Amino acid sequence: MNVRGMGIAALLAVSVVGAPPGAEPARAGNERETFWNGSSGARSAETWMRRQPAPVTPRALPPLRRLRKGTISLGGQVGYGVVRGSSELNDHFDNGPSYAFRFRYMLSARAALGFSFENHRYNTRAGLPLDTSPFAAADSHAVVTTVGTEIVLFVHRERETTPYFLTGFGFASPNVIYERKESRRVDEGPFLTAGVGLERFVRQRLSIDVSLRGYGVVGNSELSLFSQLTVGLHLYPGD
Repeated sequence: MNVRGMGIAALLAVSVVGAPPGAEPARAGNERETFWNGSSGARSAETWMRRQPAPVTPRALPPLRRLRKGTISLGGQVGYGVVRGSSELNDHFDNGPSYAFRFRYMLSARAALGFSFENHRYNTRAGLPLDTSPFAAADSHAVVTTVGTEIVLFVHRERETTPYFLTGFGFASPNVIYERKESRRVDEGPFLTAGVGLERFVRQRLSIDVSLRGYGVVGNSELSLFSQLTVGLHLYPGD
């Protein structure tokens, strides 16, 4: 009985007095240390974020010069052609060299409005009958000057090699020039043109242009057909 009573009394004494001295201060110290470490980590993270450079959005590159609306190009070509049809020109003349100057204005990334100024020379057809008149066809050559406008449609314009199609109209002025230094105009009239081409860029603003064009001229109720194979350069001035 005495032993049991003494045990109960000891338990009551411990519950009244509480935890041993030093236990609570140790817990408080741990809390202060945890708070300090957390504050130091937050300050370090904030300092690291301040040292980082601001994000920079990369500037978008402008499109290629040839893809921009409003771009112009200036070109020159030389070529060789033939004349056919049912007109006087076909009766007396056959083939010969040519040259052309071209100007294009980009309407969009895939289409351009073109202007052409051309000069075709056609030599006398072989096998003409002998003619002793002062204006014999055998002693002459034909020069056809044209002024025209056309729509050019490009395929894969973003590539270095660009095929294209064209169609347009204009006015042709054929002249027969004799060795006597005299000339006469024949079969002058409007024409339609259509063709295909290939443009190869050797520099960002310089290209080699090859084209095959056909022309149909109606003058004095006669039809003259011309075909021209040309090659030249195109320059795209600007930035």
